[in-house]
Amino acid sequence: MEDSFTLTLSGTSSVLEAGYFPPIELSPYKNYALGLIELLTFNSIPNVDTDHNKLYVGDEVITIPTGSYEIEDIENYVHSALTDKSIVIQIKPNNNTLCSEIKCKRDVDFRPNDSIGRLLSFTQGVLKANKLHTSDVPVAILKVNALRVECNVTTGAYINERKVHTIHEFFPVVPPGYKIIEVPSHVIYLPIATKTIDHLQLRIVDQDGDLVNFQGEVITIRLHVRSMR
Repeated sequence: MEDSFTLTLSGTSSVLEAGYFPPIELSPYKNYALGLIELLTFNSIPNVDTDHNKLYVGDEVITIPTGSYEIEDIENYVHSALTDKSIVIQIKPNNNTLCSEIKCKRDVDFRPNDSIGRLLSFTQGVLKANKLHTSDVPVAILKVNALRVECNVTTGAYINERKVHTIHEFFPVVPPGYKIIEVPSHVIYLPIATKTIDHLQLRIVDQDGDLVNFQGEVITIRLHVRSMR
C-alpha cells in the first residue's frame, strides 16, 4: 500500500459510506493517519423544521415551511399566512438585549411541542393578547453552532471527557443558500485504528452530536491518508 493516498465520498445524506472490496490493506509495519482536506456542499441547513414549525395564534395554526429564517422572515411569513387579516402580530428582535419580542391582538400559545416558541427562546405557555412579551433568554436563531465530521476508523479525539471520532470541526462562513467550500489551511491528522479498511463511514453532526439536515444537497468530502514516520 502507498504511503499516501486520498479517499473521496459523496452523497446527499449527512451519513456518507463506502465499502471496499477488496479491502484497503495498510502496511502492518507502519502507522497511518487520516485528515480531511476538502468538504463541498451548500448551506441549506434549516433552523425551522417539522419538529417546531407551528405558530398557534388565536384559533389559527400557521405552519412555517422548513427553511432558514431570521426573526423578521418569520414575522413576514406569518403575516402572509394569516387568513384573518384583522389579527395584528409583531415578532421583532431586540438588538440591545438580543431577545425576541412578540405582541399580538390574539393569544399566542407556545405550549404545543411543535411550536416555534423554543426557537424564539420563549418558555412560558400562553402569551396574552395586546401585551408586549419578551423572551426569557437571548435568541439563538441558529440551531447549529458547529459542524463536526466524524470518521469511523480514526481515534485520538475527545469532546470534554468523551472519546469521539471527530476529524474536523468548523462553522460555515457563508449565508444560507451559498456554497460551502471548506479547505483547512492546516490539516489535522488523526491515527487510523485499523490496518484493514473495508467500510468507511463519515457522519456530519452538530455540536450536540445530532445529524445535520442539508435537505438533500450533495455533500462531497475528500480525505488524505498518509503514513506517519
